[in-house]
Amino acid sequence: MKPRVLVVDDEQTIVLGLTSLLELEDIESAGAFDRLSAEAMMKGTFYSVILADVRLHTEAEGLELLDDIQRISPRSRVLSMTAYATPELEREVRARGSSSVIRKPATDGQILGAIIDVLAEIERLAAEETVLDLAQVQVQTRKILFSIAQRRYGLMLEEAEDVVQEAWLLFMERRGIIRSARGWLAGTVANLCRRHIDRSVRSRKRFVDDEGIENRTDGQAGGPESGIAVRQALASLDANSRDLCTLIGIEGYAYEEVSSRTGLPLGSVGPMYMRAKKKLRLALAA
Repeated sequence: MKPRVLVVDDEQTIVLGLTSLLELEDIESAGAFDRLSAEAMMKGTFYSVILADVRLHTEAEGLELLDDIQRISPRSRVLSMTAYATPELEREVRARGSSSVIRKPATDGQILGAIIDVLAEIERLAAEETVLDLAQVQVQTRKILFSIAQRRYGLMLEEAEDVVQEAWLLFMERRGIIRSARGWLAGTVANLCRRHIDRSVRSRKRFVDDEGIENRTDGQAGGPESGIAVRQALASLDANSRDLCTLIGIEGYAYEEVSSRTGLPLGSVGPMYMRAKKKLRLALAA
């Protein structure tokens, strides 16, 4: 959000001169000539910095404005100007929320410099808060994001780390338009997990042995004897391995369908199937 500065002084020449100077520095500004006008403007717009004369017609009005700022716009930084500075008055305006006191007469350069210094400090603090916020988001979401990748989709730790890291990089690129960091990250991790699994499904080959021999079932390459050998080898496997080889290698089901039928985590189906094929090849070779 672009910073705005409100200048409040009962001398119109000072207000007009300072707002013109700020506009030349590409700093958005507005002016008010009394407490009530400033109060109405603060209610409609947030001003990062409010530069206010302590004596607005009367000193009491200037002090009341400081109270109004604390009530209406407590996040605004306040710079006070006065030609009647005393130690007691300075203590009073600081107690009412002013960051510093600019003594009149002051040059335009001095006033502009004070405003720019405050704006730079605001920007620095905002950057520090952003870094802190991002670190907090990362800590707060890390556990649930890994849980989505590993428990819901069955990814191995290394795969989960890749997915979570990719989601975080996407978040960093788009965080300016994201309203709910946690919800967006969770949804993105889920989408990336599905994409990862889809790539695995597309890349898997049909059930073949290391030499590229086609599935050996009745009526296929190798004849009935080959089909009998496959069934005997399948019978020697544990239940999970037998189901995986049958459903994927022989019947051609996709990983998602196998996960739904067997209750196995989707991300575990591929690795378990590879181990099952190895067991089957050993059984066929026995």
